[in-house]
Amino acid sequence: MSWENRAETSTTTTKRFDMDAFIRRNMGDLELSRDVAAIFIDHRKEYIEAIRNAITAHDAVALRESAHKLKGAAANLALPLLLETAGMIESRADRIDTDKVTKLLSELEQRFEQAVEAIQEQLISPSEKADQ
Repeated sequence: MSWENRAETSTTTTKRFDMDAFIRRNMGDLELSRDVAAIFIDHRKEYIEAIRNAITAHDAVALRESAHKLKGAAANLALPLLLETAGMIESRADRIDTDKVTKLLSELEQRFEQAVEAIQEQLISPSEKADQ
C-alpha cells in the first residue's frame, strides 16, 4: 500500500472513529475507553429502534429526543459521521418528512455499523489480540 493510500485510509477511518480523541476524552484511560465503547455497542439496537419507532409513530418529540441522544453519544465517542447523520435527523424531526427521514435512517444504520466496525478494529480487537 502506498503512502497516499495509507493516509487516505487513515483519514477515512478517523472520519468514522477518532480513537485518539475518544481516549483523550477518557483521560487517557484505555480500559475505560474500551468499557464505554463496549456499552455503546451493546446498546446500538436501542438507539436505532427508538428512532425507527418515532418515525413510524410520526412522533416529532420522540424523534428529536432519540436523535439528540444518539448525536450526543456519537460526539462523546468521537464518531463524526454518525454524529452528522443523527444531527440531520434531529434537525428534520419537526417536519417528519417520512421519505427523507427514512432515507436518513438507512444512512444512519449504515454509518452506525461502520462506526462499530471501526471501534472494534481499532479499540476492542487489539486488546483481544494482545491477550492471546
